[in-house]
Order: sequence, then structure tokens, then C-alpha cells
Amino acid sequence: MVTNRLIIAAAVAGWVLFGFSVLGPLSSEADVQTEIGRLRQTAETNAADRDALAAELERFKGGHRDLQHLQKQIAAATQELKHLEYLRARVSGEIDTMGHRPSRATSQASTLAETAEPPVVGSLSLSQDDISTAQEALTRLGYGALKADGVLGPGTRRAIEAFQQKQGLPVTGRLEADTLRAIRNSRASARP
Repeated sequence: MVTNRLIIAAAVAGWVLFGFSVLGPLSSEADVQTEIGRLRQTAETNAADRDALAAELERFKGGHRDLQHLQKQIAAATQELKHLEYLRARVSGEIDTMGHRPSRATSQASTLAETAEPPVVGSLSLSQDDISTAQEALTRLGYGALKADGVLGPGTRRAIEAFQQKQGLPVTGRLEADTLRAIRNSRASARP
């Protein structure tokens, strides 16, 4: 593109010189020398422009290569994110499936819990109803959506610990006499 311009400029300059030599024998030698100087100046300016454009083209090509590299990295990262999202969904599905389907060990443990003696906390003997009532109260007081099943599981223990901490009680995660009393009092004061 730049080379074409330069060739055209040189051709025009050549034709102009030819025209001066054929048609302008009456022109003075000084006028011809001036015109030649002007044409050389134009040719030098065109050459400088060509060099500047070539340098700009090289910078553009380098930037284009960098851009292509970045696009490839973005595409690879996008693929990895899709794969991680797929894995997350799979793991979540497996967790949900495991939560709805009790395992053999869990069903054996719940059978043992039903046949075992009620939990003894301190000098208190708690029934499943006592634990269920505490679970319902903790749910109403905003300590989680607990299933009132009468089992002191990990979710119930976390709710008890959070309640004990907020009430300034020793944080044990167990339904002790002070904790049960505080739950009953909080539940009674929370009723409209």
C-alpha cells in the first residue's frame, strides 16, 4: 500500500520532469533544479511516512498476537469454569441424594437411638419430646431450621451453641438445665 504510493509518486515525478524537459525548453535551468529539489523532498517525506507506517504495522501485529494469546487464555479459563460448575452441581446433587437417602450406618444408628435410654445431661434425663420441644423453640427463636426429631444431631448442637453464646451461658452444645431454662424463658418472652 505504501510502496504503491511511493511508486506512483516517483512515476508522477518522472512524468513531470519529462514534461518539463520536452515542453518547457524555455524554462530556466534554475526552475528545473528547484522542481527537482521539491520532488526529492516529496520522495523523502513519502519514504519517512512509509517507514513510520511499517513500524506501526509491526506494533499492530505484535498487539494482535498478544490479543490472540489472551483470547486463548480466556477460552481455556471459561472451559475450566464450566467444568468446575459441572463438578459443583454433581457434588451438590450427590449431597442432596445422600441427605434424602439414609445410609445403612445412619439407619442403624437411628434404630439404636430409638431403643437406647434417653440422653442424660448432667443430672437431667431428657426424652425425645424434651429435645423436640427444644428444637422447635430454637427454630422459632431463629437458630436454624431444625427438624424436631428428638435427636441431638450436629445441627441441633450448633443451634444450642449459638443460643448459649448469645445468652452468655457456657458453650457446650448440650441441653443442660441452665440452657433448657433459658430456652423456655426466651420462648415465653418471644410469644405475642
